Amino acid sequence: MSRGWSQIGDSLLKSLNKKVILVVTVTVIASELFIVTDIGPFRFSIGTVVFVYAVLSLHHLLIWPTAILVAAVTLLLRIPFYYFTWLPQEYFAFMLSHRYSGAVYFLFLAVLLRLAGIKEIGRAISWRLVFFLAASVTSANFVEAIVRVPLGEIITPGNLFILVIMSLVQVFLITSLVNISHFQRIKVMDEQERVSYEKMLIVASDLYDELFYMQKSTENIENVMAKSYALHKQLKEQKPQDHALVRTALEIAEEVHEVKKDTVRILAGLSQVLELKKDSHRLYLSEILDLVIKTNRSYSQSLGKIVQFNLQLQEDMEIEQIYPLLAILNNLVSNAIEAIVEEGYVRLQVARKGPILRISVHDNGEPIKERDRALIFEPGFTTKFNAEGVPSTGIGLSYVKGLVESYRGRVCFRERPFEKIFIILLPLKRLTGEVK
Repeated sequence: MSRGWSQIGDSLLKSLNKKVILVVTVTVIASELFIVTDIGPFRFSIGTVVFVYAVLSLHHLLIWPTAILVAAVTLLLRIPFYYFTWLPQEYFAFMLSHRYSGAVYFLFLAVLLRLAGIKEIGRAISWRLVFFLAASVTSANFVEAIVRVPLGEIITPGNLFILVIMSLVQVFLITSLVNISHFQRIKVMDEQERVSYEKMLIVASDLYDELFYMQKSTENIENVMAKSYALHKQLKEQKPQDHALVRTALEIAEEVHEVKKDTVRILAGLSQVLELKKDSHRLYLSEILDLVIKTNRSYSQSLGKIVQFNLQLQEDMEIEQIYPLLAILNNLVSNAIEAIVEEGYVRLQVARKGPILRISVHDNGEPIKERDRALIFEPGFTTKFNAEGVPSTGIGLSYVKGLVESYRGRVCFRERPFEKIFIILLPLKRLTGEVK
């Protein structure tokens, strides 16, 4: 038997939207919480606020079906009250002087809201919305009172004044809730956009790494192609007996030329992607540094390390060259994290020294041996190996040096007892876009 009732309940829930059921339930309960004024026969229920707020907030909620359900459930709920003789009869005679008034109220209110097109104009708070809400709620309250009491007892200056004031109070509560909902929705959307933008910046800075290397590779490919073609010309001028060498040199030049064309196409695509991603051409230095710390904190946690991050920023400023600076900082900070064994710190100190931006990255990770200090910026040099003993690429610091020098800056390394320091000196005019 209980299984049969469960199946019936499931089928009802499937046929009716669960949100509608929730709105109807809360509205009916709230409609029994109303204010009865000392002047006039009006009753102003909280159910009005719940119903209209749900109509404005839930875009897929249909006004008419919901209002009919609210009216029906209100009617079915109030009729049995007349048979509860164990409660004071005066209470029910006062509270439910007419069993149909609640049903008529919600049906009439739904008609007015539908005619006013409240869902269309309710996308944002406006004077038009407030006017139509006030007119609809006031009219519905007036009609509800007519159902219960004679018209002559309603139309008096005092009663009409109370009707208008209390209806405006209901409208104020409705618009306040709608405003709060809009604010919360905008706040959530802003947070989602901020997170998406931060991810986009990280991806773009990684692309910038590839772009920088491909630009260098293009120059190398150009040199190889020129040398192979020069070799072909020299061999051809010497007129060797073996013409295969001449053909081979020419084929090498042609193949290198094809590689160059493919590389240039890829380079152009990456450049275009980076340009498209520049939704905001400038960021404050503090925002860039916060993003670096946030990203690398997640990286340290993924490695199972406890790393304390500290930032000391002397002066904030707007930066145009976002991706290069992100790439430089991410490389240095991630290297610092990898050098820490289990627990340590990474400290960023950023200060302006006249026309130069000085950035120093401190960490208390594994020290660099004295014999290796002269080689740390050389391509391919590394002291890092994975669990299988495979060395890393060893291009991180050489990339940082090349990128810094492309902006007419300098990078240097210092070591103190129990601390390593990488210092970056960059011309501010190039970072801020004053000089390209």
